[in-house]
Amino acid sequence: MQPLEHSQLSEQTNVRQSPERRVQRAIKISVFFNKKESIDHDSFFRHWETIHADLVVATQAFRNNIVRYAQHYQTPEMKEMARSLGEGVLEYDACAQLWVNTWDDWLAFSNSPEYTTALADDCKNFMTLPMTYMIGYETVVVGEDYGGVSEEAI
Repeated sequence: MQPLEHSQLSEQTNVRQSPERRVQRAIKISVFFNKKESIDHDSFFRHWETIHADLVVATQAFRNNIVRYAQHYQTPEMKEMARSLGEGVLEYDACAQLWVNTWDDWLAFSNSPEYTTALADDCKNFMTLPMTYMIGYETVVVGEDYGGVSEEAI
C-alpha cells in the first residue's frame, strides 16, 4: 500500500473542510513551573489541584476574564517515560493552562488585587519562582474545543 500524499490525506479525512470545524479565538497561556524542593510530589499536586485551584476560580478576576483553565502535571515516572523516547524533556513539574479572549483579559486577571495577594502568596507555598510562560493560539485538529466561533461566523 502506497502512503497517501498530503493533498490526498486532507481530502480523505475532511478535517479542514468540515462545516462543523471550530476556530479557537482565544489566547492560550501556558505557565510552567516546578514544585518547591521542600515538599514531595503528592503534596505538591494535591495542593495545586485543590487549595490553589479553589483560590483561583473563586476570584472575581478569574470569573470575569478566564474562559478555560486546565492543570497539566508530570510525575518523576512520567519524566522517565519521556526520556525513554530519546528526545528532549521539559523538566517542569507542572503547567497551568488558561484561555482568555484578549490580552487585556489576561492583564486584568494577572494584575488584579486578588491575583497579587491571595494567588501570588499561595504560589510561594508550593512552587518555585519565577514561572516560565508560553503564550499563543491553539488549533484543535481532533476533539472538542471549548466552544469557539464557527468558521461560518468569520
